[in-house]
Amino acid sequence: MVIASFQAFIEVFGLSISMSLVGGLIGHFVKNGIIELPKLVIEYDEDDLKLSSNWLMKWLQRVYYFIIFVIGFRDNSNAKKKIFFDLGFLGDLLIAIGTGILAKTALSMANTSDNFAVVSSSLLAGYAGLSYLKGKQNKEFADLFPEEIDDPNPRTPPK
Repeated sequence: MVIASFQAFIEVFGLSISMSLVGGLIGHFVKNGIIELPKLVIEYDEDDLKLSSNWLMKWLQRVYYFIIFVIGFRDNSNAKKKIFFDLGFLGDLLIAIGTGILAKTALSMANTSDNFAVVSSSLLAGYAGLSYLKGKQNKEFADLFPEEIDDPNPRTPPK
């Protein structure tokens, strides 16, 4: 089958994407308990910068060094610092869409067209794909900020 339009794409992958979105939503709420908004974390510090004593020059230097850092030019003090961007709930939905397409493609390659197989594999793919990538992402985030990822469920009362 040739997919030449968005409508044809939805006809082929609509069921698998929708079931994978359900699996992704389940995975999102199991992992987070809440809907997460996108977050941007920039590990930037000015400790080793030599700034002017003039307040205007100091402000301009800070803006300049920050822009250079964001672009990717880093000196020795900021060489290992990272910029971390997490799409949150939107990213989880994108992962679910991708895993649904992969599930449908794998079933088509196995010459299986049963809707029950599509539903079950897409649900599992959405949940498993999200759980795998979210676990990897949380590990990387915990390496950056270990004090913020102590409790995997943010809704539990503090100790």
